[in-house]
Amino acid sequence: MMNRYDPKGPAFLRLGRFDAKEAGCRLWWSGSGIATRLDCTRLEIEADVPDGEFTPWLAVTVDGAPVARFALRPGLHRYDLLGRMERGFAHEIAVVRDSQPTDNDAGPLTLTNVYTDGKPELPEPKKRLIEFLGDSLTVGEGTVGPTHAQEWRMVWISNQFAFPTLAARRLDAEKRVVALGGWGAHRSFDGDATHTIGGIYDALCAVVRGGESAYDFALQRPADAVVINLGTNDASALNKMDDEERRAELAAFEESAVALLEKVRLRNPGAAILWAYGLCGDAMAEPIRRAVARRNAKGDERTRYLALDDCAGDLGSRSHPGRASHRRAAEQIAAALERML
Repeated sequence: MMNRYDPKGPAFLRLGRFDAKEAGCRLWWSGSGIATRLDCTRLEIEADVPDGEFTPWLAVTVDGAPVARFALRPGLHRYDLLGRMERGFAHEIAVVRDSQPTDNDAGPLTLTNVYTDGKPELPEPKKRLIEFLGDSLTVGEGTVGPTHAQEWRMVWISNQFAFPTLAARRLDAEKRVVALGGWGAHRSFDGDATHTIGGIYDALCAVVRGGESAYDFALQRPADAVVINLGTNDASALNKMDDEERRAELAAFEESAVALLEKVRLRNPGAAILWAYGLCGDAMAEPIRRAVARRNAKGDERTRYLALDDCAGDLGSRSHPGRASHRRAAEQIAAALERML
């Protein structure tokens, strides 16, 4: 017999950034969702998706292993997640948003009901939580699909195979993602100075209608570490400038990097902060290093810089780093955080 459960209920662990006071179980960012421990034969979920240009994707993991990802339809629909499972075996099952939000979204993806013939139980929370700030690399753009695929659609973006998920798994940690493809620390890839992660960091999810409200850091589990992976799109904007403009832009980028680090530290006073950069070139490495050094000079010794290995031609779809590059980046980030934590 299938029973219905509220995904905001006590048997479900909320994952990612969310509003603790909101009425529904809304999935705003990549990797946000729910987790539960369950011994069942069947599991289904009901989701409500506002109509829009881009189709959001959900992913399912069992004991941390990815077992499914699929696109959702506009409107309220019920989806099969697991079927013909064998009773007597309990697993931790997570259902998460696999694709990033966009400013074309009419509203957030909402999980409305969970249906199963088992009894969900709250899984034991991980000992650590890591927050990741970034761009298309952080959301996993290019980690699925053929290498020749170039159109910008959600099908080529996957949280499951991106370095934040892999690094968190290596550290047995939960993760929280605030990342948007094309955005930067100072400018977006096309030079837009308003498309910066620092500019929306204090909002729940300002890019999506309904997410403009302030994010209440005090009501959420504090991050043990914050990993920043920004600079790639800033470098793309830099490429469109002449030499004099580039010199001024590098100085301005450094100030924006310092301001972002200060904001992250203010909101996460006890966290280790790691700026990991270099998957797609190192044009912004020196100003990032200087920004980190300036924080260190002010007594913030728990802020560090990590040079990531360049993807070196290992590309997936959308001309973005492939899975092997994400695995290497995850290993480097996990090793650095182990030392810092």
